[in-house]
Amino acid sequence: MPLELITIEHAAHPEQLTQPAESVTFPLSVEDSELIAEMKKKVLQLNGVGLAAPQIGISKQIIVYVISEDAKGIRQDANEVIPVTVLLNPSYVPTEDAEIVYDWEACFSVNNTTGKVPRYSKIHYTAKTLDGSTIEATVQGFTARVLQHEIDHIQGILITHRLTPDCVQGHPNDMMALRISELSATQRDILSKMIHQREENLKNK
Repeated sequence: MPLELITIEHAAHPEQLTQPAESVTFPLSVEDSELIAEMKKKVLQLNGVGLAAPQIGISKQIIVYVISEDAKGIRQDANEVIPVTVLLNPSYVPTEDAEIVYDWEACFSVNNTTGKVPRYSKIHYTAKTLDGSTIEATVQGFTARVLQHEIDHIQGILITHRLTPDCVQGHPNDMMALRISELSATQRDILSKMIHQREENLKNK
């Protein structure tokens, strides 16, 4: 089943993006298993770092995330490469030593705004795996940011809810030049390659 992204600006039912999603039950249904498989394909096609079920109009607490070598290469606080990973019914809390850090985020569900979103530098998360087992871990840096972004989605929270008036923010076209100015020459090349790859993937889907 082909998955189509919905955006807050153009969704027929934008409330799907701003309402808490339903918990996943176990054992997984055939429908949920098929959805997860398609979400894993979709996040790679998008050349992104994360995708939550509400972003494709499905109210389920399912997130998929991945940090490629390229994604790691354009972030100062990224310290690990992570293969495509599925978390079900995930939640998080900041650690006692967490700080608030502002960094660039875009969102497949928000067409008109990107910016430097405030996030905890370190979190402890709990989730279910595909077989219903509980896992928990403490992560920091870019991994923590990605998980906070995706877990927010299943709570009905978008980056536009996190961006306060004092945050650097604006239309993606305007913000891209600013973001690029903060990157090294090597990082600019990586970002350009990632954008080109995404465009090619979507063109050939």
